[in-house]
Amino acid sequence: MNFNIKFLIFIPFLIINISADELIIKISGQTKAGILNLGIYNNAEAYDQSVKGEGRSERGLFSGIDSYIELRDSHEFSIDLPEGTYAIALFIDANKNLKIDKNFLGIPKEQYGFSNNAMGKLSGPSFQQANFQVKGNTVQSIKLK
Repeated sequence: MNFNIKFLIFIPFLIINISADELIIKISGQTKAGILNLGIYNNAEAYDQSVKGEGRSERGLFSGIDSYIELRDSHEFSIDLPEGTYAIALFIDANKNLKIDKNFLGIPKEQYGFSNNAMGKLSGPSFQQANFQVKGNTVQSIKLK
């Protein structure tokens, strides 16, 4: 009887593991080493707040990476996500001050990128421009600006 209970408790974990989709993020064009600040958003409001420079919101941020990365031609990260709609915003914090530095015109001085390599006009792209579907294994290749 005890074995059956353990087996029934274990089954939901197997189902969750089997149904996980994989997002592979490929980043290229890096010119300086620094802290990769990457947010994967499943909420348009949180994404837009982050892109406008109001800080990375924990509400609506599905997953994130804050990790030092060496200067290389390319980087690849793999993250398990449930099926859904997401958008990625990232920058390389070269001077490690935990924010994206901008010049007096508001143009970023540190490298940045978005899913779909989306670009906005005079600002970051909207969630609508940057969003993509994760269904099965999905790849997002982002070239840093």
